[in-house]
Amino acid sequence: MTTASAPSLSPAEHAAAIITWAAGRDVAAIESGIADSGCLAHAIALADAADSDDEVLRAAGLGALFAGLVEPLNDGFTPAGRAVYARVFTRIVYRVAARDAALAAGLRGFGITDEISLLARVVRARMGASSPLQAAALTLPMTAERIMVLSRVTIGADVLLTSLALQRLRQRFPAADIVLLGDAKLGGLFGGMPGVRVKPISYARRGPLRARLASWLTVLAAMHAEQPDLVLAPDSRLDQLGILPVVQDPLRYLLWENLQPDGQPRQSLAKLFDTWLAARLGLDAVPAVVPALGFDQETAAVAKRLAAACGKIPLAAVKLDHGGNPAKSLPRAAEIALLKTLRERGWRILLDRGFGPEELANSDALLAAAGWTATDICDRAADAAKNLGRDIATLAPDSLADAAVIRVHGSIATWAAALAHCRLALSYDSVGHHLAAALGVPVVVAFTGYADPGFPVAWQPRGNNAVTVVQIETVDKGKPEAWARVVAAIPAAV
Repeated sequence: MTTASAPSLSPAEHAAAIITWAAGRDVAAIESGIADSGCLAHAIALADAADSDDEVLRAAGLGALFAGLVEPLNDGFTPAGRAVYARVFTRIVYRVAARDAALAAGLRGFGITDEISLLARVVRARMGASSPLQAAALTLPMTAERIMVLSRVTIGADVLLTSLALQRLRQRFPAADIVLLGDAKLGGLFGGMPGVRVKPISYARRGPLRARLASWLTVLAAMHAEQPDLVLAPDSRLDQLGILPVVQDPLRYLLWENLQPDGQPRQSLAKLFDTWLAARLGLDAVPAVVPALGFDQETAAVAKRLAAACGKIPLAAVKLDHGGNPAKSLPRAAEIALLKTLRERGWRILLDRGFGPEELANSDALLAAAGWTATDICDRAADAAKNLGRDIATLAPDSLADAAVIRVHGSIATWAAALAHCRLALSYDSVGHHLAAALGVPVVVAFTGYADPGFPVAWQPRGNNAVTVVQIETVDKGKPEAWARVVAAIPAAV
């Protein structure tokens, strides 16, 4: 049903119509039938709603576009879903860009003056994404002085996936200057990797769709300033998963799409990406590369100070944030049961306090419900002045050695620095478990709130130590017997 015949459809209904049409169709059926299906008309309606100046309509449009369409199409990891995304989101991007002078000018700089030419560019980029074997004609440069890697935008995905790209590119181009384009927070986590530097860039998460797409213009500015010989885009939101062009020469652009092989059990995305990187860069796949961090000097200094302050009695890091998706969390009673089990099994606890009023209040409520108090530390003198904890910079050796529960308030790099000293980590499906695995800390993950049963397998953390993923169906997470499986996975302190 098109928007012309059903003008009263809500944005959510437009998104659902596309998903419904695509269900059960393979790639060939999608590519041959989507033009006449009405899906592109639904895409226009979604674009107009998500880019509206009316705040209520815009909120509904953005929610339907990303949560109702983009995520379902891509979180299933299927070639069919990706084929729909490529066609529909190209229509949406061009619809918005065509009426925005800056975006339209950016596209014209690549010779793109209509939707067809944008789509042709997308098709070309995807040729080498689905299989390295299909990219035989896409010749890599023999040498590269500078390589740009686009951040995934979410830090957990950068740890799990982008860190693999940084390592494999260093193997292939050992003398290259590798530039990670992403949030400034990434500097603390990756700025110490050999030959890697982080170039800060922001991705707009507010305002109409055109504001989010305008982040691409800052990417273009970075490309102009850096003049990279090669760009690797691991399904980044910075170029909208390969929809928006970032370099003039398509041979200097490598796109990876996080797809799962058709008809096979779900596999780790990190394993799939590493295999693709090895094949695409002409490297040996064995030994495999696993996620890793490289602290910059400041973060390394914080890690050293915390290691000295915390003493030798084993710490278990607990990070119970959910990345803005409460479906990923367990009930409060379960959280208390997990914390008390850790103490009963001999662990001291390093607890992430969170960031912002809501997470701070939730951390206070959790401790109150457990009947505990904590020794609070923070990474800024200004926060110490607000009674958020003792400034880490002032901690003396062994000053935290007797603390049963230590709460950390600070940046993600500070949490990683504290985590590096721990011997166990407990987390939900969020950045915490990826950081732990990348640091070689054994991790137990309570994985819930997922729709696709293969999602926990695809996004499981990987590292050089034990990773235990306890999957809990969303409908079961209120049952104590479901929590018991997480409790059983917690080892005794060593």
